[in-house]
Amino acid sequence: MTLKSLNCIKHASVLAAAVLPFAIASVSKAADCSELSHPVYVDGSSAARPFVKQVALKLLAATPPVTIVYFPTGSCEGVQRSQSAGKETPSKPAVVWSAGGTEGTCDLPLGGIKIDVGASDVFSSTCGRNLPTATHKDTFGPIQAMTFVVPKASNQVSISAEAAYLTVGFPQNTPNISTPWTDSTLVFARNETSGTQQMIGAAIRVPAAAGSWPGSVNAGGSGAVLTGVANSTQPDLTLGILSTDIADGTIAEGSTTVSARTKIRILPYQHYGQTCGYLPDSTSTSYDKQNVRDGHYMIWGPLHFISRVEDGEPTNPDAQAFLDLLTGAGDSEEDRVAAIDLAATSHLVPDCAMRVSRDTEVGPLSSYMPPISCECRFLSKATGDATPEGCTPCEGVGDCSSDKPVCNYGFCEVR
Repeated sequence: MTLKSLNCIKHASVLAAAVLPFAIASVSKAADCSELSHPVYVDGSSAARPFVKQVALKLLAATPPVTIVYFPTGSCEGVQRSQSAGKETPSKPAVVWSAGGTEGTCDLPLGGIKIDVGASDVFSSTCGRNLPTATHKDTFGPIQAMTFVVPKASNQVSISAEAAYLTVGFPQNTPNISTPWTDSTLVFARNETSGTQQMIGAAIRVPAAAGSWPGSVNAGGSGAVLTGVANSTQPDLTLGILSTDIADGTIAEGSTTVSARTKIRILPYQHYGQTCGYLPDSTSTSYDKQNVRDGHYMIWGPLHFISRVEDGEPTNPDAQAFLDLLTGAGDSEEDRVAAIDLAATSHLVPDCAMRVSRDTEVGPLSSYMPPISCECRFLSKATGDATPEGCTPCEGVGDCSSDKPVCNYGFCEVR
């Protein structure tokens, strides 16, 4: 496949001094969560909310229907609660969806519930916890990128790791430090439980310590960061952090929703040691995640779904259906295609479309070729192009050439 432009953009911020880095049919009325059809309790990443919703809707159509009861608290809270020995009453309300996609709530039973799956944007170790492998399993989901975003009207064109470090790592009145973002009340961040902040913090070398970063304000959840950035009246001073499934998703506008890209813009990010910045995608108008998939864009990692297990199997059997749909680990090609499509349409990247891998938080990259490639299937769903550039549709291996000799998911692939 011919690679598109990498859209490499040099960062031009001014640094005044060198500083070393340190099935329910309706949810109109709240029901008892435990009385829903095959409930699976999922606690954690608010950034993963759009993806969890799509998986939940798919499971509601299963036989029997499986209901995801979701608590969008924060990645590290999900890691902690999934490992708790007792029952929990999460800090955020229980979110459920109807088969038509309407969001509602349900009431927790008295005494709380045990979390079946913890959803995290980051490794358990990033949250300061070791995973007890005898009783818990970390299932890797699709790849998620974290981004710096600005209002659509902002004149800022990129951000470097060094500029991000100085912006959020120090109070804004620190002498001899200058970046374009000089008002901490307009730097919308999260806190130490947020996987978005944890992953970006690992990349720019500003730990996500207690509370928010010194040069930012804790805006709340991912949705609050999105609206804070989108609605800012001082666009050149405004900065936020979001995962791509939020930044590339939708935002409310009156009684309807519009593309978030009409209100905000992802900044190209220049990592330590790079000479210019890269978008997650090949261009500002694409959704191909080219620079994530080939390793030019550096802030990404797999979603983590931590389940309680006994003898390697989830203690709640219905949680297995949730995990299978996340990963495409079902028995049929239909299951694998569903997992690819759910990731692609949620602005995430399935493992089978990646060409690099890593096994630590924002760690070193290795060249990677999945056992069964799905690059073209991913691109067709992520970009809306039925036949992406460089992709050949196929019904069998006889339709493919020697350079892409196998037919996977309707397209010729290299493997």
